[in-house]
Amino acid sequence: MEKILATESDIFQISQLYFDVYEGMYPDPLMKDVSLIKNFINSHQGFWFITKDEKNNIIASVLACYDQENLIAKAFGAVVRHEYRGQGVMEDLLGFGIEYLKSHTPAGVDVIYSTTRTVNEAAQTLTEKLGFKKLGIFPNAHRTNDYETHCLTAIITPAALEKRFKNYRLHHNLQSLYQVVNSEIPLGELETVVPEAPTKVLIIPGELEVIQSPKFVAFRYETLKSEKKLEFEFFPFHQPNLMIISPDQSIELFCHLSAVDGYCVIIGGKMPSNLNFTELFLKTNRLLRDAGARYIEVIVRADRPKILESILKSKFIPCGFFPAFQLINNQRYDFLVLSRSFEIFDFQNVKLKGLNQIYLEEYFKAWKRMSLNPKLLQL
Repeated sequence: MEKILATESDIFQISQLYFDVYEGMYPDPLMKDVSLIKNFINSHQGFWFITKDEKNNIIASVLACYDQENLIAKAFGAVVRHEYRGQGVMEDLLGFGIEYLKSHTPAGVDVIYSTTRTVNEAAQTLTEKLGFKKLGIFPNAHRTNDYETHCLTAIITPAALEKRFKNYRLHHNLQSLYQVVNSEIPLGELETVVPEAPTKVLIIPGELEVIQSPKFVAFRYETLKSEKKLEFEFFPFHQPNLMIISPDQSIELFCHLSAVDGYCVIIGGKMPSNLNFTELFLKTNRLLRDAGARYIEVIVRADRPKILESILKSKFIPCGFFPAFQLINNQRYDFLVLSRSFEIFDFQNVKLKGLNQIYLEEYFKAWKRMSLNPKLLQL
């Protein structure tokens, strides 16, 4: 078997592979659209790894995106034809991809992360064998034939941990989640803090509306980003295709919404410094739900407890902790991943391995604390 980078000549076989394995239900349009596949293969930030058998047929595929500014990569889209499963094909291909990223990217890579499916233990075992550490869980994040819960995993190199910013206090409601991650990757203890109440009067956001014009949204986002007018704008490998905006444009919140399965991420935005974040996110939740989102995700720097407090009050639930994620001035900052789901949780097909079970239990502890009437907690 041959492990190589895909070329344009492989496009048809690649799309056929995903169609066959997922019966046309794969949620990412990248695996279906010939022009998107071509653009990715020819991109300097994209790597499409494939395995071919002796007859030159593609039997496995996995992709990686690369962010040179932050020295991070994301591996995703792993698939193997059914008849070749259980033979170590994906382990070999992903291992090949990891080594390729380390040696062929311009400045190397400090962090490689991935999300793994939980319909069986094979994907979890595979990433564990290759050195990925478990960092969290995303309940019912994607939908193929059923709702899929994914696990967050990452290879965080010693070089990344050496640059990690540790001089901060952790939001007190995140301590138990941090302890689970700390048992997987020794990070050291952090003091906790109960965020103080705001000292200034916060503005309640007024009328907001949704704009779904992908090219305009992407252009506007890049303009504001270049002008350094965005708050919490770090969400790598996602491009906004939707924005939530106030009539006077004092608020511009950028999101990516998948029309295929309702998966949505909040990428960042421009807003007044004294805006009430809780009210903003509560209104945003309703608008995104009406626009077709069934699951919303946001990431926030862990050393910003006041912002985290506001987002927690808007019913986002902590589901992952990512150490040493973003690189700024040779320091790497921890991030918290939070999510909000509008679906009834369904875990009939979930098979969790090791710490992934603990992460799910932590998620539901937080959900009960934040979502249930105190009287129900006694039941």
